[in-house]
Amino acid sequence: MSGRKLTVDWKHTADELYARYQQQPNTHIARRFQALALLRRGKTLKETAAIVGVCLRAVQKWLTWYRTGRVDELARRRRGGNRTSVRPLLTPDQQARLVQHAATQGFRTIREAVVWSQEAMGVVLSELQMRRLFRRLRFRRRVPRPLAVGADPAVQAQWQRGGVARR
Repeated sequence: MSGRKLTVDWKHTADELYARYQQQPNTHIARRFQALALLRRGKTLKETAAIVGVCLRAVQKWLTWYRTGRVDELARRRRGGNRTSVRPLLTPDQQARLVQHAATQGFRTIREAVVWSQEAMGVVLSELQMRRLFRRLRFRRRVPRPLAVGADPAVQAQWQRGGVARR
């Protein structure tokens, strides 16, 4: 097989890297240590990627991290993406106030809820944030039941009492 020979200035033995792999509780970070232990034992990048279950580029990236910052850099790096924990929009006390107000007086619109939260609690939320908060709190719209245009309320009330005979 042709190609450049893998040259790494190893500061850790394969056993040390494998021990870190076994001790790491985070599976994503542990996989990195496993890959480096395999590379240290003489496996190729392609073989290591196949064994660990990642693409070749991921193993190359981990190797670059090891070269620059050793094992500390491998453990420091976190997975990418929008994985930051989102700060709750309202504190539990504020949520309780919102739920209590919605149960007693209610809100006609989302905008009314936004204005109320700004005036009563001093929390500025957008309509989209309030809509998502309502969805998370499982608020439902209260909509009146449909009524036929030609319905006679007196006949309906009599029907509900059981006083209308069928023809």
